[in-house]
Amino acid sequence: MNTNNSNINPHKTFPESASQHSPQIQEVVAVIFPFLPDAPAEEHPFRLNDIVKTGNQYGTVTSLKKTEKPVTITWDASSGEDSFSWTYNLDEIRALKISIVPQFIPQKTAGELPTCTTIVLANSEQVQLGNATPFKVESLSEHHILISTLDQLYRFPLNLFPGYPTSCTIDIPAPQQLKDTRCLSVNELRIRAKTYLALEVTDNFLKFVIPVQKQQLKEKIAQQLSEENYEILDFDIAWEEAWMQQLENLAKKQGFYGFREGDCILQHREGFQRMGKVQRLNVEEPRPFQILWNSGEIQCYSLRELKILGIARIEPIVKLSPNVAYQISEDGSYFTAWIGFRTKALAKAWLIPVKKLVGYLSNLIDCQFLELQHTGSKYEYAVECPRHKTLNKRLEALAKVAELDLERTPFKR
Repeated sequence: MNTNNSNINPHKTFPESASQHSPQIQEVVAVIFPFLPDAPAEEHPFRLNDIVKTGNQYGTVTSLKKTEKPVTITWDASSGEDSFSWTYNLDEIRALKISIVPQFIPQKTAGELPTCTTIVLANSEQVQLGNATPFKVESLSEHHILISTLDQLYRFPLNLFPGYPTSCTIDIPAPQQLKDTRCLSVNELRIRAKTYLALEVTDNFLKFVIPVQKQQLKEKIAQQLSEENYEILDFDIAWEEAWMQQLENLAKKQGFYGFREGDCILQHREGFQRMGKVQRLNVEEPRPFQILWNSGEIQCYSLRELKILGIARIEPIVKLSPNVAYQISEDGSYFTAWIGFRTKALAKAWLIPVKKLVGYLSNLIDCQFLELQHTGSKYEYAVECPRHKTLNKRLEALAKVAELDLERTPFKR
């Protein structure tokens, strides 16, 4: 896309405009071949290999996935830099004003219809074109495209058009004009800053984030941009946005001091107990750990406050066997376990032997919904009052239960 006033990728020259011979326009109502791809998803207009732009930056859509950030764009290389790829969510696409570059420009775009293209005209006549047929775009409206081949004019509905561009003539300013007038936009500066941080920031960066490091990194990228034209205010805005996004991405990916967004949290101190969830990690804030308690209250804490107030992360569920699972808090103050059974009869048969090993059990829980299950079994007991006081002894007792064949009725002497 770095071109002068010439043809872009000219595979074919423009065909002689059929409009000079004033042929009758053939209205196309259907395309039998080639088979047309599905329309883009409603949430964004992109297809794979679409050419897109934001400001003066051009790129190509290289991946579309059903993820949090579905669109991957590979941006073209600029002077002194390599091309690079970045993924975007739909909000970022709108905010960055990333749009598709028009493929068909009247009187300037040439293209081809695929070999054996077969169309149906308004008079019900079917036309099959043999070899790949070159065409020129004559006009373009919101819903139709008019093309000229060597001897015909065809008007296609845009959503049925099977042709693809092969070359396009564009007019761009002279190199000296570009050099004198070009000023990096906020979007371009944001892209530069994101790329720079992605390369510079290490995996353990969050452990050492301090204002001095932020300023040093900012000065380094400013030095790299010393020969570019841009507004200082635009640079500051782009840098702050890229910096915050980098920290948020690292916090979601790696966590912060062992905590991740979505982690279950327990506060257990002097007989007081409550549970919650890490809602957000604001890495640069004095109190970076934002917790949503089950009561609906939202509070922020420093790492020191978490320790003083007895707030700890609850570890993920550990399965000792298909029928036995447990969960503990990071500091060991919280412990719960579940013993699961396939049927009510088995659960009742094993109640006394299991109770002797682990302690007081809850009433049998009928886990009809997956979100209620911990072991994967339909029926579960929860260990409400463990027999042993120390964690090691509790885990030893659970391990003994895990060795039992809870899928069969216990042996009676």
